Amino acid sequence: MTDSLRDSILLTRADGVATLTFNRPDALNALDNAMAVELCAQLERLTQDRTVRAIVLTGAGRAFMAGGDVEAMRSALDLPEARRTRAIGKLVRHAQLAVATLARSPKPVMASVNGAAAGFGLALVAACDVAIAADHATFTSAYNKLGASPDGGATFNLPRLLGARVAAQWLYLDEHHSAADALRVGLVNWVVPAAELASATRERAERLAALSPAAFTTTKHLIADAPGRTLDAQLLAEQRGFLACTSQPDFREGSRAFVERRAPHFVARATIEEPNP
Repeated sequence: MTDSLRDSILLTRADGVATLTFNRPDALNALDNAMAVELCAQLERLTQDRTVRAIVLTGAGRAFMAGGDVEAMRSALDLPEARRTRAIGKLVRHAQLAVATLARSPKPVMASVNGAAAGFGLALVAACDVAIAADHATFTSAYNKLGASPDGGATFNLPRLLGARVAAQWLYLDEHHSAADALRVGLVNWVVPAAELASATRERAERLAALSPAAFTTTKHLIADAPGRTLDAQLLAEQRGFLACTSQPDFREGSRAFVERRAPHFVARATIEEPNP
């Protein structure tokens, strides 16, 4: 059901899954200041809401998100330098904050890419925990065509997902890539026919919502922190994380369900702390 309606973002909830739909279809869901502020506020609320078990990001109309609102930024170019920097800087800061909120989210976040993902839209897909795309979806950086460098964590997340060389190609050349390309390089996890995107998204989001919150959060931190650790440090972090999970009620439920040959039922609760290196 629809929980709230904003000018730029729709929020719906069902079965523990909260879906944020970018709702500027006439502008291909380009991110303006109002939408950026609302996205940050919604993500902050949802990541703290214990009734929410998973979050989905998607777009209304033909696009997932066509990056930042270039018209709005262009109109700021005629302002005095200080005002121009404040106007454009506000948009960039909120875009960065949204990505930082996704990185620390204790809830799984899935991008459901219904169409074009460009600029910050591409960065947002890369920032989510998993992603599913319609077979007609397209992906492009678009930053260099504007004479701008990337934002939204694109230079952090894309090299980790695609590898440095492939990420450089995507970010330098602004080529248009298909959903099949995105699947091949690891930007998205699944590609489905467009007519099946909503149902496939719902099915996978419900699976994410059924995960143990403590186990998910620990695993997310282990994956994110692994590139900066030695193997020995990562093994120690895994050991500490595993033992911390075994102290939680979810492990008791999971082990009981395993013995009883049934699906576990994990309940929402505060998650455990990130394992130390």
